[in-house]
Amino acid sequence: MNSVLNAVTGHAAILLAVVAILEGVLTAWLFRRNDELRMRLRRAREAADQAARTAALAAPGGIDPEIVIQLIRSGQSPTLDVVHTLMEQREAADAAADPAEL
Repeated sequence: MNSVLNAVTGHAAILLAVVAILEGVLTAWLFRRNDELRMRLRRAREAADQAARTAALAAPGGIDPEIVIQLIRSGQSPTLDVVHTLMEQREAADAAADPAEL
């Protein structure tokens, strides 16, 4: 037991350096992994936005794709009732703003 304690205390600087190097390698790997996952998330978000636009344009009744994307980003369910309600609200706001512009 005494010899192990002497070996650890005698080589403490070397052990500390090894631990620091391992932490540095692990940190570099985690940063790289984080960047890769962030890029994948960005691509997935862009693909989801594109799919929402395509689905909204293909839906009957001319659904506004930006409203669908707004609902998805806010975490709400983009049901037809909610989308049509928001579209009506937007149209009413646009109609109210148009006479003021003239």
